[in-house]
Amino acid sequence: MSSPQSSSYADTFRHYWPLLLGAVLLFLAFYNLSEYPTTWFDEGAHLKVSKALAQKGIYADYDVDGVRHYGATLGVGPTVLLPIALSFKILGVGLWQARLIVALYLIGSAVLFFRLARHFGGNSLAGVALALALGSPAVDWILLGRQVLGEVPALFFVVAALSLWLTAWEKAGPARLIVVGVLFGLAAITKSQFFIAVAPAVFLGWILNFIYYRTAPHRVYLLPGVALGVVYAGWQAALILFLGPGTLVENYATYREAIASAATVFSPELVRRGLAELLSPSAYFGWLAPAFIYGLVLSAPRTRAAQQWSVLWLIVAMNLVWYVVASISWVRYAFLALALMAIFVAQLFYDLTNGFQFDLRAGWQALRQGTLLNLNALRLALAAWLVVMVALPALNAVRPVLLPPFNAPQAITEYLNQHVAADAVIETWEPEIGFLADHQFHFPPQSLLYKAVLHQWAGGPSLEGQYTYVAEQQPDYVLVGLFGAYTQIYPAAQLQNYHTEIVIGPYTLLKRSTP
Repeated sequence: MSSPQSSSYADTFRHYWPLLLGAVLLFLAFYNLSEYPTTWFDEGAHLKVSKALAQKGIYADYDVDGVRHYGATLGVGPTVLLPIALSFKILGVGLWQARLIVALYLIGSAVLFFRLARHFGGNSLAGVALALALGSPAVDWILLGRQVLGEVPALFFVVAALSLWLTAWEKAGPARLIVVGVLFGLAAITKSQFFIAVAPAVFLGWILNFIYYRTAPHRVYLLPGVALGVVYAGWQAALILFLGPGTLVENYATYREAIASAATVFSPELVRRGLAELLSPSAYFGWLAPAFIYGLVLSAPRTRAAQQWSVLWLIVAMNLVWYVVASISWVRYAFLALALMAIFVAQLFYDLTNGFQFDLRAGWQALRQGTLLNLNALRLALAAWLVVMVALPALNAVRPVLLPPFNAPQAITEYLNQHVAADAVIETWEPEIGFLADHQFHFPPQSLLYKAVLHQWAGGPSLEGQYTYVAEQQPDYVLVGLFGAYTQIYPAAQLQNYHTEIVIGPYTLLKRSTP
């Protein structure tokens, strides 16, 4: 039996948990939005597409040589880039105007995630699951939701689809099921790797329903699956047919090269790296694997509830299999699985603690007496460990939002605006500066990006000798930042006619010394 005092504390905690979590979420989503995190390569590339759309009316990247297709337009879909372009039209071009859109997706995805988790176990389970997902370093939900990236907006569409789907299930009419599929399709065009997770999961779920569960009509899986495929295929066709500069064959070849560099990489070393990430403490303090196995246990009975657990589990499994076996092993590529795993982790703790119920006084007394196998003591220890799992990552997430680091991209942009002529050609591989500053930038070709990725992560050939623009064209300036230094695309031999003008954080601006 729980003491009246401990029950009162627990009831108060349960009552105010959603309000507290909501207040923390709003703070983490919007405070110092343009200062933390500092913008970087991927975000800068996406921002440039929205900037080009708002200012030039083109859905593509660009530099001083002209339009550049099949780069950032493949990394993030129109569900992100179009609203940001509209924000630029209304509020002006700037970083906070862009991040505002993704932060709204962050809030929406968290609300819908809570609703989805509540469907499986009520408010307590949903609150714990959301807190775990928001705080987990492996998920990085807050950090990703404060940048112009596709993971959080895509998650918004997935949890919206799952909430709409699972709350009706076999009673859902065709219209509702088609909307579910459209939402899945929007997630897939927002981030293509979500298609790799969701589409096979829906198909396998239909097979399992046919041969094992037999609790739902076929339309429950078939209509969402067909709608998902139509939306995704339609967007890919539009990219190849209408948003490329060449013929259908040329566009398709470029498109395939773009996705092959990160989506179909098979490397034993990367497999080991991916597994190490999943088993590391950053993934729910090591509880990811037990919760994944427990998810299979929850899915085993031939019941409606178990079949709905299997929907989540299959999405997680498909994402993790691809992430480990065939991806470039960036942990961002497992974002969907890692976020949804919070529901399984929360359910595991929920069941181990009898619905987060324990007698605080009896548990503490048993611990003091060294009776570790006492049921109340075990539940108390698990509850305390769960608090640590939520609180420590939350503190780490709050600190940089409150005290953001030095904003080097903004500082180098201000220097360029004050000291470099607007018509000077600046060679760089830092697209974030190409977004922040309105100068004449030249960037390495998109094809080199894929080679750089393969070199750094899969042991492909280096870029040495493959890019000689600086030596041949002698631009006015060369700006080397984090990505340029990382890829070593500007070797010293090509910079003999340049001298360092200024160094700001990771950015080195070099100016041509001779005509």
